[in-house]
Amino acid sequence: RKLDIVREGEADVRVEGDRFLLRRAITNLVENAIAFSPDGGSVHLALESAAQEARIRVSDHGPGVPDYAREKVFEKFYSLARPATGKKSTGLGLSFVRHIATLHHGHVTLENRAEGGAQATFSLPRLASG
Repeated sequence: RKLDIVREGEADVRVEGDRFLLRRAITNLVENAIAFSPDGGSVHLALESAAQEARIRVSDHGPGVPDYAREKVFEKFYSLARPATGKKSTGLGLSFVRHIATLHHGHVTLENRAEGGAQATFSLPRLASG
């Protein structure tokens, strides 16, 4: 699968946090996007900065998330079947992602994109430049 990485916003975006946990959270979001993307699809990863927040957006071109599951996917052991295989995961990944975001005073959301697919947004408080 193709992975597009686009950096949007300021050149220097700093957050405070545990490197291992933050890497695990972002890796999980990217792996989920890949798992739900069709063959030949792409995953788009973007870093955005706002005055108070740094956001990483991970978008795919998969089937999207059913409305009934949009919040449930963050619950422990809840999983949706992967389109290519029909298999489910352990249901722990997105629960960990939400927990990691909360530990870092941030948040994570998952929504469907108007043009199809899903977009996860992982947001953390931004450190002041300087």
